Amino acid sequence: MSSEIELDKLLSTLLEVILKNAGADKCALLMPKGDRWLIEALSQLEQPAIVLHSRSGADALSLPFDDHQTVPVALINRVKNTLTLAVIENAVVDATLAADPYMLHHSPKSILCAPILNQGKLIGILYLENNLTVGAFTRDRLEILHLLMSQAAISLENACLYAELEDRVKERTQALNHKNDQLQMTLKELHRTQTQMVQSEKMSALGQLVAGIAHEINNPVSFIYGNLYPADEYTQKLILLLDLYRKHYPQSVKAIEEFTDLIELDFLRSDLPKLFKSMMMGAERIQEIVLSLRTFSRLDEAEMKAVDIHEGIDSTMVLINSRLKATDQRHQIEVIKEYGNIPLIECYAGQLNQVFLNILVNAIDALEDSVVRGRWATKKQALMDNPRIYIRTQLLVANQVTIRIADNGLGIPEDVKKQLFNPFFTTKPVGQGTGMGLAISYQIITERHGGSLECVSQPGVGAEFIIRIPLIQQRQISNT
Repeated sequence: MSSEIELDKLLSTLLEVILKNAGADKCALLMPKGDRWLIEALSQLEQPAIVLHSRSGADALSLPFDDHQTVPVALINRVKNTLTLAVIENAVVDATLAADPYMLHHSPKSILCAPILNQGKLIGILYLENNLTVGAFTRDRLEILHLLMSQAAISLENACLYAELEDRVKERTQALNHKNDQLQMTLKELHRTQTQMVQSEKMSALGQLVAGIAHEINNPVSFIYGNLYPADEYTQKLILLLDLYRKHYPQSVKAIEEFTDLIELDFLRSDLPKLFKSMMMGAERIQEIVLSLRTFSRLDEAEMKAVDIHEGIDSTMVLINSRLKATDQRHQIEVIKEYGNIPLIECYAGQLNQVFLNILVNAIDALEDSVVRGRWATKKQALMDNPRIYIRTQLLVANQVTIRIADNGLGIPEDVKKQLFNPFFTTKPVGQGTGMGLAISYQIITERHGGSLECVSQPGVGAEFIIRIPLIQQRQISNT
C-alpha cells in the first residue's frame, strides 16, 4: 500500500489486502466529499474490488452511503460521530441495529466499522462484514487491521494530496490550453488584419497607378488619336493633288524624276495610308488598355453596385494579354470563354477583378511550370500541345453565380491544395511570390461577398478554381 500513490489503485489494493487478512467477505470504504460521505470502493471475497472514485474528482460514480442498500447507515453515523471502532460479534441480535433497513434486508452475522484517522482527522471509514460466522473479527485480526489501518491512513492522505495535485495540474493545463487557443485566435486575427492591410495597400497603389496612367497617357493619346484622322485626310488630298499634277504634267523635269525615283514615290504613296491606319490601331489599343485599367480597378465604384462581371473578366484579360503569347518553350496559351446568360451582379467590382487577376496569373504560372517540369519534354512536343485556360460562367440557382477558371497544367498536389488559401503560403521561389494573392482572393469572396472559393485538382489533369457568389448581396454583407 505504501508504494501506491494513485488513489484508484490504492483503493483497490487496500480492499484486497484487508479482505485477505481480516476474515471478512465484504468490505466498503467511505470517504468525505465536501459535506457529504460517499462509498468510494466496494469489494467482496474472491471478486475484484470495484473502485467508484473518479479521478477527475467528480462523484457521479460514487454511491451515497445513506440509501440503506450497501451499508447500515446507523452504524456508519455512530462511528463518524464518535470516531471509535465498532465491532459487533452477532449483528442479528444487536438491539442498536435492529431497526436499520440494511440489517433487516441482509442480516449479516459479524460487523466491523472503523474510522481511518490521520493526525486526529477523519479521512475515511472502513466497513467489514461476515455473513457466515459470528465473532469473525477476533483479537488477532483486529491487531492486523490496526496495522493496516495505520498504513492506510498515511497512504490515503498521500494519495488524496497527489490526486489534488493532479487536479490542479489538469486545471492549469486546461487554463494554458485555453490561453494557447486564445493566442492562436489572436494570431489568426493578426494574419487576417495583415491580409486586409496588404489588400488595402495593394488596391490603393493600383488606384494611384491607374490614376497616373489615365492622367498622363490618356489625354495625349486622345490628342494624337484625334489628329490622326485629319492628318490622314490631308495626306489623301495631297496624294490626289500629286496625281493631278502627274496627270496634267506627265513630262516633268529631270530633277523631279530623279527625286521621285530616289524616294520611291509610288511605294510611299501606297504605304502612307497603311501607316496612318497602323498608327490609328496603335492609338486605339492604348485607349483600350487605359479603359481596361479603369474598368479593372473601378476606382469610381468603391461601394457595392450592380456590374457586368464579363466586362471585368475581359478587362483583366487585356492586362495579361502579353503573358498569353507564345514563347520559345510553349505555344500561345488559348483562352476559351464560355459565358452564360448572367444578369448584373451586386459586388465590389474592383476587388472581384483582383480575384480574377490572381487566379488567371496563377493559371499562367502553372502552365509555364508544366513546361519546365517536363510535361512537354521537348520544344517540338511543347508546340504540338495546346496550353489552355477555360473561363466559364453560369447562373445555377436563382441567387447564385458560378465562375470557373481552369487550366490544363500538371495540377496541384493534395498537400499543397490544403494550404492554398493560407496567408503567406507560396510554392514560388523567394522573390517571386508573397503568398498573399489567393489568401486575399479567398477573403474577398467569402467575407466581402458572402460566397465561396474552392480549388478542384487532379494530378496531371489541371486545376480549377470555382467561385460562387450571390447575385444580390445581403445588406449586412455590403456594409462590412
